[in-house]
Amino acid sequence: MYDSRNTKSSALLLSMPPVPDVPLEIAVQAPCMEDSPLLKRSDSISETINRRVLVSAVANFSTAYNLAIIGSAVLMVKETSPGSDVSAIPAVSACSLLGAIAGQLLFGYIGDVLGRRKGMVLTLTLSVIGALLSAILPFDGSVYAILAACRFLLGVGVGGVYPLSAASAAEGSSDPVLNNKRVAAVFSFQGWGQLASFLLTFVLLKSSLNHAIVWRILLAAGALPGIIVLHEAIVSKETGAFLQNQANPNKMSVWTALKTYERQFIGTSMGWFLFDITFYGNILFTPVILQDLYHASTMVETIQFSVLTSAIALPGYYLSLYMIGKMDFKHIQMQGFAIMAIIFLAMGIFYEALLPLKALLFTMYAFTFFFSNFGPNVSTFSLPAELFPTEVRVQLNGMSAAAGKVGAAIGAYIYGLIEASYGVSAVLIVSGLVSLLGFAITYVCIPCKQYR
Repeated sequence: MYDSRNTKSSALLLSMPPVPDVPLEIAVQAPCMEDSPLLKRSDSISETINRRVLVSAVANFSTAYNLAIIGSAVLMVKETSPGSDVSAIPAVSACSLLGAIAGQLLFGYIGDVLGRRKGMVLTLTLSVIGALLSAILPFDGSVYAILAACRFLLGVGVGGVYPLSAASAAEGSSDPVLNNKRVAAVFSFQGWGQLASFLLTFVLLKSSLNHAIVWRILLAAGALPGIIVLHEAIVSKETGAFLQNQANPNKMSVWTALKTYERQFIGTSMGWFLFDITFYGNILFTPVILQDLYHASTMVETIQFSVLTSAIALPGYYLSLYMIGKMDFKHIQMQGFAIMAIIFLAMGIFYEALLPLKALLFTMYAFTFFFSNFGPNVSTFSLPAELFPTEVRVQLNGMSAAAGKVGAAIGAYIYGLIEASYGVSAVLIVSGLVSLLGFAITYVCIPCKQYR
């Protein structure tokens, strides 16, 4: 999966030097709405910051891989375990999402109380154990029930990565633009993780290996990223912002923060909720689109197109990274939602007319994912780390991320019902309307920022 672009991405992560300790006098202004808190961060040791950023990046790679791989694995389990109770299949995907929600909330609390470093060590450990148990334990007639339990444990681990990695990357210096670039660069590894899941699946499907072995390899591979960086997470140091805040006798409680930053929290949580309805709903809906376009009926054909879609979407992360400092996250998110809405509505309204134009329709569909990445996929991850103060940063980030996973569960459920009742075009139109609502929420609730 890693090519020269991945090497460049890693080099970018490790080459961002910290800003020396100086009084924070960099004005972060909100000309459109109220000011958000100035983020006091100043870790002066380059090696410390680079280690934390590397751990956070690989943890995000692991998260995306593990959440994406289960769809392909379940198809192979169904093929190789025909005697198992298939009624339990929906529980497998549901448990991954439920575990992620639990992990985002739990590790949000742990990250603010025990620290970002300890939280990251725990969440990586759970991810590794969950991935390995998913590959080893399921057997015979209870394969789906056991797999669902293992994926819940894994989900708790990968869910914790969201708030912890964002805060760890953001608390590196007193330069808000540099911090934001680190957060976005860390999150970009989710794109590589998702692409890796499709590529590895394709390679193994083309091999002569029995599918009963292939799905176990795919699930076990989800433990490798965590194993690789677990030692680095253990020996890394806590962020300076967290340590400094521990001596603060007037730390804000999470309930006080929710009242103080009510509008910003509505913006971060509802923006993430609405985005994940479209994002995860359409990821699961991709095989239906491909069937309509290319009559892709086999798993190999579907995976091929999934690889292509992910490859088209991947540069969106790096366009977001490039634009940080030139645009604030509010406007990155608004333009992403706006373009997604236009493309979804155009595809939905003219779906039948576009069907003969296969290349055009597929390109339009792939570009909804590109503008997800150059838009709300990156910004929803990054905004909570930028907007909320140190003492509640991980908790409010975790709560916002949990709202996103609730949206993912809703999208995964309702899109199938809409398609069955009203057809593919209705699903695309609903995605466009949800994107418009995301644009409106962002405009009203997220403050503008001007960096200087």
